[in-house]
Amino acid sequence: MIGSALRAWMSRPTAPRESLLRDLGRLAVLLFGVEVVTGSLLALYYEPVPEAAYRSVGTITGTVTLGWLVRSLHHVTGHALLVVVALFLARAFLLRSFLRPAGRRAWVLAVGLLFLAIAFLMTGSALPWDQEAYWRTVITANLVSGIPLLGGWLADVFRGGPEVSGTTLVRLFALHGLVFPWLAFGGLLLARRFRRQGGMP
Repeated sequence: MIGSALRAWMSRPTAPRESLLRDLGRLAVLLFGVEVVTGSLLALYYEPVPEAAYRSVGTITGTVTLGWLVRSLHHVTGHALLVVVALFLARAFLLRSFLRPAGRRAWVLAVGLLFLAIAFLMTGSALPWDQEAYWRTVITANLVSGIPLLGGWLADVFRGGPEVSGTTLVRLFALHGLVFPWLAFGGLLLARRFRRQGGMP
């Protein structure tokens, strides 16, 4: 019985395979899934406290079984996700998909997902909380404060106060591990809906 069910499943027709450039959306979803799984595993050992953050990253890399592999996979997949979203946006621009009926909303969503991927990398790079991460965070906060109108408020939200401190690390960890993943998940669901409506390639 199991054999016949398996044969029936294996013999069913499949849809023709699309090229990689037509499958960038699915590839982005796959990479995001890898990020969620590896990020959840890393969060089990990471301590978002200035005195312990760097040490916990060292523990993940050097002591936890396959921790170095999970952290490397999380790091590389984050950069790959940014590249895939950028390629998707470039393809949408070249195909002028923003001229379709649902294309404008889809275009805004794709740009938002690109900025979200950048925000993932920026907040994640600060989590080891070593000297390089600290000063990179200071520079980023100064750049954010230069944004017209909302810059000062956004910088305070980013820092968790008037200057970079231990509160900033907690804030960045919360953004990276809690807020941004839910925003990305919602964005991917909207992208799927827009694709069904013909607004996304």
